[in-house]
Amino acid sequence: MRRTREMRRLTDVFLAGDVQARFSSGDLRREANITNQRLATLLEVLRDRGWVTHGWGESSPGAPPYYMLTDVGRRELAE
Repeated sequence: MRRTREMRRLTDVFLAGDVQARFSSGDLRREANITNQRLATLLEVLRDRGWVTHGWGESSPGAPPYYMLTDVGRRELAE
């Protein structure tokens, strides 16, 4: 996959976290220094490839989703 600078910054954020790291969209936007619209596009690409998954916190209803790198994603992006 040819990675743009924005994609590289985003994937670097994911790779910097440990295996169980969960990131909010706000954290990802801030750390990767990208816009909300671009983040949504990049996350869609990563989810379609099976490299990122998302979920919602069980303890607080209405909480925003979090995003996690999958094992497949970690292997693919670490290359």
